[in-house]
Formats: sequence, C-alpha cells, structure tokens
Amino acid sequence: MLSLFRLLIAIVAAMIGLAFGYANFQSTSVDLFWTQTQAPLVLLLAVAFVVGLIVAALICATRLVRMRAQLSSTRRKLKDAEAEISTLRSMPIHDA
Repeated sequence: MLSLFRLLIAIVAAMIGLAFGYANFQSTSVDLFWTQTQAPLVLLLAVAFVVGLIVAALICATRLVRMRAQLSSTRRKLKDAEAEISTLRSMPIHDA
C-alpha cells in the first residue's frame, strides 16, 4: 500500500515537472561573472536545483561525519566511565 502511494506521488510529481518544463521553455539570457549564455529557463532551473542538491548533500555529509566522530568519542568515554564505576563498586569500603 505504501509503495503504491509513493509510486502515485512520483507519477504526479513527474507530470507536474513536465508541465512546468513545457510552460517555461523560452530562452533566457544568463550573465555569469566570466561568461554570458542563453539557455531554456527550465534547463537553468534544473541545473540550479541539481547544484543546490549537491551542495546540500555535501554539507549534510560533513555534518554526519562530524557527528559520527563525536558519537564514537562519547561511546569511548562511556565505556571508560562504566569500567571505572565497576572498579569502584568492587572496592571495599574503609571507615576512616
């Protein structure tokens, strides 16, 4: 049932994308710092979307790596703390 729902959403999204592309196919001039080019608006929007997706994926990947390293460090500290607690519990209590 869930896969059918996802398929339906994907088909609707593809249809909306095709309609959007058809409606925005006029040529547009883009002036970058080093060059000027003309391309269909839908192509420029698709390129901007893909570049944004790649940048977001790289940012998320770097944060994920940093969080995994922090998790590993915290797990090591927890293991050391549990070992110390175990050692302290096994020590006899001396009255002063």
